[in-house]
Amino acid sequence: MEKEFDIAVIGGGPAGLAAAISAKVTDPKSRIILIEKKKEPARKLRASGNGRGNLTNSRCDSCEEVLRFLSECGIAVRMDDEGRIYPHSEEAGAVADAVVKRAERLGVRLLKNTSAVDVEADRKEGGFRIFVAESEKEISDKSKYISAKMVLIATGGKSFAPYGSTGDGQIMARKLGHGIIPMVPALTAIEVKEDISCLKGIREKAEVSLFKDGMRIFRERGEIQFRADSVSGICFMNMSSRLPRRNGDEEDPMARCMICINFVPDIDPAGLMAFLKSKASDTRVRAEDLTETLVKGDVGVEVIKRAGISGTIPASKLGIEDLLSIINGLRSFRLTPCGRKGWKEAQVTSGGVDLDEIDMDTMESEIVRGLYFAGEVTDYDGPCGGFNLNNAWYTGIKAGRSMAGRLTAETQNVQDKSDKT
Repeated sequence: MEKEFDIAVIGGGPAGLAAAISAKVTDPKSRIILIEKKKEPARKLRASGNGRGNLTNSRCDSCEEVLRFLSECGIAVRMDDEGRIYPHSEEAGAVADAVVKRAERLGVRLLKNTSAVDVEADRKEGGFRIFVAESEKEISDKSKYISAKMVLIATGGKSFAPYGSTGDGQIMARKLGHGIIPMVPALTAIEVKEDISCLKGIREKAEVSLFKDGMRIFRERGEIQFRADSVSGICFMNMSSRLPRRNGDEEDPMARCMICINFVPDIDPAGLMAFLKSKASDTRVRAEDLTETLVKGDVGVEVIKRAGISGTIPASKLGIEDLLSIINGLRSFRLTPCGRKGWKEAQVTSGGVDLDEIDMDTMESEIVRGLYFAGEVTDYDGPCGGFNLNNAWYTGIKAGRSMAGRLTAETQNVQDKSDKT
């Protein structure tokens, strides 16, 4: 097996593939190897967007650059009403196939079923050794390695471990001197202290807010879903990234947070009061009937219960304070967050290689010359809707171009010196 390359890319996901392709396009003569631990590259990409492949979002600043790259890979796209961009066929697997084929046709060497277990930098002479293993027995054996002038680590985070993301790249980065922001599951359901099992399976459209120390730090509208011990839906998944993380031995900062759900964000308190008073004027209406058509049945029952009101009493017997309690329950249904659902459910990772130690224009390490990062291995996590995949494509594109540009410049310098002699 050839052992010496100009560029070694560790990780065959969207970021790694985008980097390898971009580098090869920029410098066709470059020798590039992509090391992928699984049988086939881009396994997580194949599952993205529930298999439909939400590739990017029109609201991303770098969307046009990413779309240009995808077009060069022969990928046709379409955009939905909310700016999410999918392959026209809505087949994520077809995108993965197209990108892998593009890399192979350009001459990128794909080394599959092989794990990069460690990276060593030659800080005097420059360049790197990437130690590889084709089986668990070989992991401790450092006789197998690949040499490269530059290395890109694009191994992803810790979400979707079956697809190959297990935090390997962050371990390599730490050994090379980089700081790692503690990693936690992101874009996942939020566990709550309250017993909400009675609401399990209910979906409601609402506005959700997250407060910390009384200050609102997140607000979003969307469909929410109640589970036995947690709340989910896109807005809650986005909220999960804003939940504070414990720092060392400090008291759990999540204890200082509160979630508020507004089930009727389009009706102001005065309008709600008028509506409830009108319904309550009918002596045949019970208290539990007041919330019907405003929210789904069991949600209304829980709101009435939290207000300390018996659902069976005539609504006409309720006073203004009772109606205000119901309004408060509808507009500020409170839950106490106590945790995130684990890695099995998380779509992405929050945390990773510290972005302050990376040149974001080139994705090169500020600590080790010739070392690059791209994608989810870094401390980036965006909202649902294609933002995270866009980040993978774009950071890979930047890294690939930068690495190839350096190769071209070094070759030109050697040529200039030769011409002078």
